[in-house]
Amino acid sequence: MKIIIDWLAVLRARRAGLRAKFALAAIIALAGSALAAEPYPDRPVTLIVPYAAGGSSDVLARLIGERLSKSLGQQVVIDNRAGAGSRLGIEFAAKSAADGYTLLLADMPHTIIPAIQKGVHYDPVHDFTPIGLIGTASMVFFINPEVKAQTVRDFVALAIAEPGKMTVASGGIGSATHLTAELFQAKAGIKLVHVPFRGAGPAMNDLVAGHVQSGFTTLATASSVLDRVRALAVASETRLPTWTSFPTFKESGIDLVVEHWWGVLAPAGLPGEIAARLTGDVKAILESQEFATRLEPLGVTVSHASPAQFLGLIESDTARWADIVKSVGISVP
Repeated sequence: MKIIIDWLAVLRARRAGLRAKFALAAIIALAGSALAAEPYPDRPVTLIVPYAAGGSSDVLARLIGERLSKSLGQQVVIDNRAGAGSRLGIEFAAKSAADGYTLLLADMPHTIIPAIQKGVHYDPVHDFTPIGLIGTASMVFFINPEVKAQTVRDFVALAIAEPGKMTVASGGIGSATHLTAELFQAKAGIKLVHVPFRGAGPAMNDLVAGHVQSGFTTLATASSVLDRVRALAVASETRLPTWTSFPTFKESGIDLVVEHWWGVLAPAGLPGEIAARLTGDVKAILESQEFATRLEPLGVTVSHASPAQFLGLIESDTARWADIVKSVGISVP
């Protein structure tokens, strides 16, 4: 039997097959685009805290994270990455994808570390997108009740009488608590033994236990142990409204004013629409009276700075601490 092939029919069939393939590819592409355009966020968001649990940054991160979870509709997971005075956590955040799923709860040491440590792999200004400043608080000087000092002047006298024996704890080398302690020593003309910890929380725990004699931190960190430590002075211009019993350093004749701050940052290059969404959500949280009420016992004042103003603070503090580190002559590994 002779088979006659209709080549025209074959060609038409092939063309029909190609059209079907193209149509299928188009459908797949459209489906992919639809998935890619899924509104932010469509999975949990990680909030990096560059300190151990229990410190002021951890406390504030959990307060913010709980409320962000509700506004974003996705869980905000707190990830404590302590080490090198917060440097390790900051560097991890700086290297993370700029997609809105990794955020950083930054604080003042964010601007200190580049001036005080060598080999820092992040730029405090250019490697991050400012989302919002959360609040500010003055540093408070605490001692173990066994130390025989009722005032800052008493403590200074003890340190002068026994140079190199009195200890001062900090949340780590290059932390705000460390640098504040260094400034205190320089202005008071004393020398204390620095004992760094992996976070302000652990430092306060050892202060309560009597393993160290003194330390600087915020009320947010010390809130759970205020009945077991003695506050000698606050590093602010005036007394704290909620804790008027704490005298200022200036009242003791020592010009020491250090205001700590906290804010939310994202890696540089964050898309504008995601940044705007996060800024709006943080702003709404800060405007809540309920949130402000939660911060009052911690000695933290809510901030209403814009992202641009937050960026300006980071820029000015970076320059300020570089000058102070140089003038005081602080040297750390």
